[in-house]
Amino acid sequence: MVLITQYREERDEKGRIHICSEEVSVCPICFGMLLVIGSRTRGLIDGAGYIITLVIRRLRCKLCCKIHHELPDRVIPYKRHCMETIENVVNGNTDDVCCCFVTERRIKAWWAALILYFRSVITSLQVKYGAMFSVEATPREIVRALANTNLWVHTRSVSMSH
Repeated sequence: MVLITQYREERDEKGRIHICSEEVSVCPICFGMLLVIGSRTRGLIDGAGYIITLVIRRLRCKLCCKIHHELPDRVIPYKRHCMETIENVVNGNTDDVCCCFVTERRIKAWWAALILYFRSVITSLQVKYGAMFSVEATPREIVRALANTNLWVHTRSVSMSH
């Protein structure tokens, strides 16, 4: 998967939101050129609690032939809620979230279980590549850095254990 920050959204006649990238994505595995091979839909619960359908591009690397999905930065890989909701829950701003208490608890448990890994990867990226992050990197920065360096872990088992 590749997370992008520069994109525009276009709504179609079915109400789906097409994500149109305005940046050049490279393969997070081998840094090869990515070619568009199609698209797929992806559900997301937005900050107001509505389920929206995003149409995201499927990309294939010319070098390693791996397939990646191009996600806007408002999406966290493998999560149903949008970045805004997850950031609010992680930061303790639960007055502005539209999810139930159980979901809030799952999000907090997921973040607590992986924050040490996230911070370790951020530190490694700073040392190895000279990447610059703010002192307290936001969840949005962390997610993008890990996804775009192919270091995002599939966390299904973590969220299912609670």
